[in-house]
Amino acid sequence: LGAPFRAIGRLFGGGKKKKSRVERITEKDIKKFESVKANPVNQTQEQAKGMLVAPPSSLVQQSPQTTINPNPVVTPASLASQHLEKGRGLLNVHDLNAAIAELSAAVSLDPKLAEASSLLGVAYWRKGLRGQAHNSFEAAVKAQKDDPQILNNLGYLLYEMGEYDDAAKHLKRAAKLAPQDARILNNLALTQAERGNYDDAYKAFARALGDYTGHVNLAVRLQRHGQQKKAIKHLEKALALKPNSPDVLARLVELYDREDKPEKAHIARATLQTLRTLADASAK
Repeated sequence: LGAPFRAIGRLFGGGKKKKSRVERITEKDIKKFESVKANPVNQTQEQAKGMLVAPPSSLVQQSPQTTINPNPVVTPASLASQHLEKGRGLLNVHDLNAAIAELSAAVSLDPKLAEASSLLGVAYWRKGLRGQAHNSFEAAVKAQKDDPQILNNLGYLLYEMGEYDDAAKHLKRAAKLAPQDARILNNLALTQAERGNYDDAYKAFARALGDYTGHVNLAVRLQRHGQQKKAIKHLEKALALKPNSPDVLARLVELYDREDKPEKAHIARATLQTLRTLADASAK
């Protein structure tokens, strides 16, 4: 059982050279690898990116000793807050049309209510109305420029629209204001990767989800950009951190074959098969 794990060391240049020819992975196999949902490779990115929607505001619960005003003064601001809470609840259950109606009412009553504008932008974004979403996020940032959630939402929308420089500007500020927020950091990493700033992208990925996932996620982006050799380097670093990762080994098999590295492909494939055999035996 130790042989496959000793073999992993030869993936990085050690061991004796073998002259035997190794059967190449087929295009059918490649498509199979690409279609498999790698865990945590693809899921890590999908679960960690996107918009931020704050939980419902924690309205102060009245204690038994609290005197409730039977005739509260109704102001535009108080009405706007009511529409905001209704809109947030509708957004959470994905009733987008009703949410847009409530949040639009909140914004009309109180244009400076930044959270209402931001959630309205999220609702528009979910409906695919990027123009309206952009306008709402811009209004939210104008009303409250130091809110990391709002900055993240605008930045992520700009990322989706391909405006990577502007996206990075807002996401960097959001990350500075909320340095521990994994979603913001992940969005920043994706944006930096699209700008070709791979070192900065790795740092943001690693801060968000750790070194291993940082290497894997950046390798995925590099592979999509045609940077196969750089992707291999990051996958090898990830494998050094977690030698028993079938997801990383599967990706390395694909890339080694594409880059005409038959010996490394053979070792990775053999190790992957052994891990799968051991997993099947354990399951039984």
